[in-house]
Amino acid sequence: MILLEINNRIIEETLTLKFTNALAGNKPDVVDVTVADFDGVLYHVSQVNDDRSKIRVSISLKFYKDLQEHGADELIQREYGPVLTDTEDGYNVSLLFDLENVPPNWEEWVKKAGLLKRNCFASVFEKYFEFQRQGSLGHKKAVIHYRDDETMYVDAQKDRVTVVFSTVFKDDDDIIIGKVFLQEFKEGRRKFQQAPQVLFSHKEPPSELKGTDAAVGDNIGYITFVLFPRHITDESKDNTINLIHTLRDYLHYHIKCSKAYIHSRMRAKTVDFLKVLNRARPEQKTTEKKTISGKTFVRKD
Repeated sequence: MILLEINNRIIEETLTLKFTNALAGNKPDVVDVTVADFDGVLYHVSQVNDDRSKIRVSISLKFYKDLQEHGADELIQREYGPVLTDTEDGYNVSLLFDLENVPPNWEEWVKKAGLLKRNCFASVFEKYFEFQRQGSLGHKKAVIHYRDDETMYVDAQKDRVTVVFSTVFKDDDDIIIGKVFLQEFKEGRRKFQQAPQVLFSHKEPPSELKGTDAAVGDNIGYITFVLFPRHITDESKDNTINLIHTLRDYLHYHIKCSKAYIHSRMRAKTVDFLKVLNRARPEQKTTEKKTISGKTFVRKD
């Protein structure tokens, strides 16, 4: 199984090229790059007011308002404070890099810029991880509409943090493949007892979402991750956030890969069957005959 990258490689490669050219003394080029990421996220890399030495990186998330309720602005200020700038129109966060004053740790800033989407997501997880540590109760569930018709729920109890993803399966066979795929998580937990518990429910939302407006339907699935204190310690929480926030994309990516693999095997098997049929076809014997006028013709027996 392939783990999806949590960073945006195009953003990193674009900024790396700009910084290395600036350090080499080359004249900056015009840049205007729009990059699409998972969950409808858009990045925009451009210069500010036609000044090629000022590179702005902006990100747009349709669900950023949901994240703001859980401290996204504070986390972005903490991680990107020195490079934050006025937000570009139509975007939620903008970073500014000066090619005339390249920082000595520019490689670190390149990596941070590539993790901008991940860090926006991180705020809601950090908040509820802290709720669990303090044992605080009475707070509301976090509801993040990370897609137009899909939602993520996060809640904290005294002994766990529960993360529930609602997802839409467009095809009936996606549900079957998804169930088989998620079954591997359960099998993996038998071998590795430290792994989080994974539950899957179809059509009906899990008990954790009773009393909410969670969607119900034949093509709706709910994936529940139960994170225990060992998964959200200071040493492990970053890796947990890295993996959990890409879960929906990870699932559907592997469903598509599985379907592509099945289709390729079916096509290969069809070709083999056609070869067998062609070999089984009986050969027809032909006999050459002559007419009374001397012309020849072929007769098939």
